[in-house]
Amino acid sequence: MTSEALPGVSLTLAPRGSEAEPLRTDVAAFLGRLRRGPVGAPVRVESWNDVVGAFGPPASSSGRGDPLDGACATPYALRGFFENGGRTAWVLRVSGPATTAWTRWTVGPLSGFPATSYRVVATSPGTWANGARVAIRYQASTVAGPPTVSVRVTVPGEVPEAFPGLPLPEAADRLATSRFLRLVPDGPPPPPGRRGPISKSWDLTLTGGTESAPTRGEYEDAVAVQADLPEPALVALPDLGTDLSGSAHTDVVLELLNSVAPLHDRLAVLDVPPRLSGVDEVVDWVGSLTATGDSRLLDCAAVYHPALRIPDRHGLRTIPASGHVLGVIARLDGERGAHHTPANAVVLDAVDLADEFPEPQQVRLFEAGVDLVRCTRGQGLTVWGGRTLSADPRTRYIAHRRLVHLLVRAIRRVASPLVFDVNSPELRLTLVRAVTSVLLSAFRAGALAGGRPEQAFRVVCDDTDNPPEQDPGELVCEIEVAPAVPMEFIRLRLVLGQDRGLEVIEA
Repeated sequence: MTSEALPGVSLTLAPRGSEAEPLRTDVAAFLGRLRRGPVGAPVRVESWNDVVGAFGPPASSSGRGDPLDGACATPYALRGFFENGGRTAWVLRVSGPATTAWTRWTVGPLSGFPATSYRVVATSPGTWANGARVAIRYQASTVAGPPTVSVRVTVPGEVPEAFPGLPLPEAADRLATSRFLRLVPDGPPPPPGRRGPISKSWDLTLTGGTESAPTRGEYEDAVAVQADLPEPALVALPDLGTDLSGSAHTDVVLELLNSVAPLHDRLAVLDVPPRLSGVDEVVDWVGSLTATGDSRLLDCAAVYHPALRIPDRHGLRTIPASGHVLGVIARLDGERGAHHTPANAVVLDAVDLADEFPEPQQVRLFEAGVDLVRCTRGQGLTVWGGRTLSADPRTRYIAHRRLVHLLVRAIRRVASPLVFDVNSPELRLTLVRAVTSVLLSAFRAGALAGGRPEQAFRVVCDDTDNPPEQDPGELVCEIEVAPAVPMEFIRLRLVLGQDRGLEVIEA
């Protein structure tokens, strides 16, 4: 962005770089409904202002009664994430079948325009652009310069945009920076030498935008996209329980866990579907997930309940807790490290719980595997639980799972450059040194138990893992770590193969 400061002096402000950092464990991915923005394409945001710029404010702020206004929880979940200390998120807008609002701009035979008519099209599908007004003012050439056109875009519920003094041949390209619309030539060029009026005005209104709730297919597509993103270590789907029910909801959750489990580097924070009205229904729903008995899936998922009451322009709104909880986890990650349990931490940007459970019901939820958000006297709202859905003591605790996620990310970083090397004593030594450096860093940070490194971890990469008859294009390394909180060793198996890349297996 460039602005004039003094005659002959210009100030250029370059945005701060925002390249992905796969080693971080505080980056979240949000999949859900938003007011506008690209559908199915991930967008990296680093603040609530970034969210509003890319996806618009929460839909209810429009006050227009759009059919999906009351259903969108994802914008509020994102706000809660950043208000609670989150720093970076990837956002995927999920939508059902939708059309894009547009209108036609008939310029006529005015010399200087590349076309005699244009399609003025909203930047993304949905009802958000219906009623958007586009004021266009043409000014013929004067002694000050060639003809220009000025454009002002007013979208309900959004800050207006203004583009003054655009040269006619460049108008469409200059409007490519607009958050709201694009200008698409849709007519023949005007006849040469045709003189027009000194000035002319057009007032246009966009119409025809529609949208619908996402289906199972759209959510599964979004789940597949997030699995390909290397940076997120936390995942939430705040609108899933509203959009889907029954087996469709459960199938998407299991699809998410199946996409996350092989990565060994991220945690899915699930919300109880809002349609469930009592503790019995919540326990039954959790049981439908744990009934799979697959610890590989259950150890990468945690359920937080109840929903939160948050301040909104029109009063209080009830939204799922996942976004706020991810913000708490991200905040504690930066303050203490990924290996600390996200419990007993205060939840910000929320004023109440949607449901209060007496102690016997809290016990039932806890025993079913639900992590609670509680209202504690003198502290306000706090995150109380830190367990996954797994019943296996080795994979039950979120802190231990996130320690594994951190180690897997760090080990990938140091081992990936070695993947095409041939199995040899030199390669084994290089790999052991690289992995040991990662584990030493974790030990010094207090993530591992023991008074000495040899009590905290062990790295084995010798003939016991790699017998002489083994394929020379494959190398196996066994890693064992002891978390700071007493529990059994966590065992990782690192396999480097020229034809299979780098694979981390939790034994």
